[in-house]
Amino acid sequence: MVRDARDLPLVYALINVASTVPAMAMTVVMSPPSHALGLAYAVTIYGLYWRRFVTAAHYSSHAPAFRGDGTAGTVLNNVASCALGPFFGMPCGLYAMRHELMHHDGDEGSKASGGRGRGMNSTATYARDGAFAFLRYWVRFGAWCFVELLVGAVKRKAYVDAMRCVLGLAATYGVYSYAAAMNATAAFWIFVVPYVAGSFAAAFGSWSQQIFVDPDKPQCHYRSSYCAINHPNNQLTFNDGYYTVHRVDADAHWSDLPEKFIESLDEFARNDGLIFDGVTRRRVGLAVLCGRLGWLADRYVNVGQPARTKEEIVAMLRQRLRPVGKNKSA
Repeated sequence: MVRDARDLPLVYALINVASTVPAMAMTVVMSPPSHALGLAYAVTIYGLYWRRFVTAAHYSSHAPAFRGDGTAGTVLNNVASCALGPFFGMPCGLYAMRHELMHHDGDEGSKASGGRGRGMNSTATYARDGAFAFLRYWVRFGAWCFVELLVGAVKRKAYVDAMRCVLGLAATYGVYSYAAAMNATAAFWIFVVPYVAGSFAAAFGSWSQQIFVDPDKPQCHYRSSYCAINHPNNQLTFNDGYYTVHRVDADAHWSDLPEKFIESLDEFARNDGLIFDGVTRRRVGLAVLCGRLGWLADRYVNVGQPARTKEEIVAMLRQRLRPVGKNKSA
């Protein structure tokens, strides 16, 4: 039933979540109201599962883990998004739809997009070295994006997508309301806290992945993203650090990304791509917001790009933080 044996680690991650998180949530709901218990629940599921679940859902949206030629496979392919997503702050059934429209709808290299311009989650027009700009991005990413999804679907006359959006939000709110009627404290920790924390973490991860965009060549994948290599986080997140490689070939299997990265080193050199050693994307984002471009420059990997001093690397990074397009004050 699994479409590709290489996806077994991803399937096992989803099984771990499915076999524990709903039961833990039900335990919190059925217990006497307790903020301490709710906090313990939230910390546990986020500490154990959040990174792997989100990246598993991400890669599943590109290539479903189960064969879709039967009812069982179709149901299993939707379990993560529909049944488990709300526990991690994702409205029921909307992850793939939001991911496609926000990340790839405007991706010029995306087969699905047809090259329609930047995706809804693009950071390019923001001044990406400022915390206030990120907060604006978070609000759009975490809340306003659903309005944009609905309006965009209606404008495209994609009424099935519009209905999915409405039903997904309604179903999520319905489950929350039912849980709140039983135990409002538990519902707060099971649904509200994950939504706020999850949207913040996802927005910051997306912001950090796309924090460096060359204003002179913003449509070049090598100049609008980077790879973060040689960090154990890649083993926990299905090679999520090889983001540029994923951008260049969104259909590449996650297990192939390190090998494809090695094969594409000449392209990184030719296109002046960014590679950082021993960091995660969130460390990159934090370094930028804290003004530590020199710290990042020390972790810059040269594979044939133009030779630069540390000061020149810092200047190049700063140049790729400039807003792209007309919205220079964002």
